[in-house]
Amino acid sequence: MDMFKDLCCSGFARRTAEELAEQYGGEQSKGLVGGLLTQLASEGGNSEATQNLLAMFTGKQQMSLEAVAGMVSESGGEQLREHATEKGLDPSLLDGVMNLVKGMKSGGGDGTDDGGSKFDPSMLLGLVAGLTKGGASGAGGGCDGFLQLLGGSGDGSSMGNIMQILEGLAKSFFNIKGKSSPAIQSWQVAGAAENANDKNFVKWALSVLMDLLFPGRKPKEVIEEGGDNDIDTGDKKDDGDVKGWFDGHPEIGKMQKDVFDDIFDTGDDDQNEDDDPSPIVPMPTDYEDNCSCLDNAAILFLNSNLLLEYRKNWRFLYSSRNHSKSLNEMMERICYKGPTILVVKDTSGNIFGCHASTSWIDTEEGWVGNGECFLFSISPKMAVFHSTGKDENFQKLSSSLLAMGGQAGCHGLELADDLASGDCNANIDTFHTIQLSQDKPFEIEHVEVWGLGAEPDMDSEKRNVRPRQPNLQTRGGNVDMLDA
Repeated sequence: MDMFKDLCCSGFARRTAEELAEQYGGEQSKGLVGGLLTQLASEGGNSEATQNLLAMFTGKQQMSLEAVAGMVSESGGEQLREHATEKGLDPSLLDGVMNLVKGMKSGGGDGTDDGGSKFDPSMLLGLVAGLTKGGASGAGGGCDGFLQLLGGSGDGSSMGNIMQILEGLAKSFFNIKGKSSPAIQSWQVAGAAENANDKNFVKWALSVLMDLLFPGRKPKEVIEEGGDNDIDTGDKKDDGDVKGWFDGHPEIGKMQKDVFDDIFDTGDDDQNEDDDPSPIVPMPTDYEDNCSCLDNAAILFLNSNLLLEYRKNWRFLYSSRNHSKSLNEMMERICYKGPTILVVKDTSGNIFGCHASTSWIDTEEGWVGNGECFLFSISPKMAVFHSTGKDENFQKLSSSLLAMGGQAGCHGLELADDLASGDCNANIDTFHTIQLSQDKPFEIEHVEVWGLGAEPDMDSEKRNVRPRQPNLQTRGGNVDMLDA
């Protein structure tokens, strides 16, 4: 396969790569590119492994990599460090990446420079392919690259290192994509900028790691026993466990790809976030300035826990910052609007809420919804609490209260008619939930509601969404929204 050799010998490709190298690294880097092209063509271009890696990249992406190679070869990669810092790569990732770069020596790989070894461009190809393409096999969802990041940070697959890499990926994603993403920029206006709190990225990382730390256990059990407060950061996981966990969280691989495609300029020119049916960050619509109490980490957490069909668009329906603080006002704005996310912030600073799978309606003392409903906590803990399957008491709404789970006098989450107070209970049959609020009852500082996905036809919702009357003997299974 002579594609890369031909590319290396192409005067056009050489000139383009030299121009990119000069743009990023100056005149010296421009002069290095010709040598690197020749080196890959003569030494690595005929290697089957190198050819397989090269085949993953388009001609333009290969040229971009030549420019990066120039930066790496100059001053031990310091130009690449400056470039990545300017782009927005978080410091918690930067040192690890640079350690990997410094190890790209033929016959080396330990990150030391003995003065005699020389830069091996094929190792750069392997790193970038792992971070953005899934490695040499093109499979694995980017886990090869994630494991390389762990190795570059020096402590391998320890829990502390994994948490640091996760936090760095999330921060870098919002730093870098926030410069061009309409969705992230819109959320900044809606309140994410005002609510920014970097500590919440640590909470998000811990929420993602729960099934690696405590496999087979529900968040309710772990949190109530305090297991998440006593994590051994030195505990190391084997690569197989990390891969199984990583593959169960595709949002990590998507963020990793987006971050390093931007750093290495290896993105696909013909794709943008509008083409992604389930983006990391949903596009908020019809919002008002500072209508939300959510920050970037909370938006990432909530959207990643929704069904794929609900992750693209969130429609602003209600906020106590912008509308009258009453349940009647909220009902007028949220009924027959399809699935929703409701977020509550109490006066103690706790943030929690619920995902309603079905349109809110006046349930006439009955219930609507199905097993896709869940309760969640954002602060002080980030966790989702799913249905137990024991009963079907998911969503209740009337002019006097809004409730999720449980039964009269003991709901998982309940809001009073003036939206000034509410109550929570952990001991209910409907959800595996913790005590969401610090106080019982609690005082409400803020409430907001977002519709998920395309807005449904109201007449159709009125015909189809009907309340079920309470049945204390009901046990097991999801409930069809058409059940009456």
